[in-house]
Amino acid sequence: MKLEAAREFGKELGLKSDAEYVNNITLHTLSLFGYDDFDKELRELIEDAKKAGIKFHKCGMAMIDDKCYMCEKFTHLMG
Repeated sequence: MKLEAAREFGKELGLKSDAEYVNNITLHTLSLFGYDDFDKELRELIEDAKKAGIKFHKCGMAMIDDKCYMCEKFTHLMG
């Protein structure tokens, strides 16, 4: 999947940034693509996103304002 396709999905959902669009697809990959295709599609999206300047955290999620909100939330929840 290309970043532009992720943008189309994300905008329909009310998301506002490229990092949010990428994270949305990352979180829903198994629901969006067949088992044989999801790794190829996700790899293509991440590669395209990196070319567009999106930075990724070591956990694999796109960072927003140089933070990984997924890790921040999980760390906060886990105490």
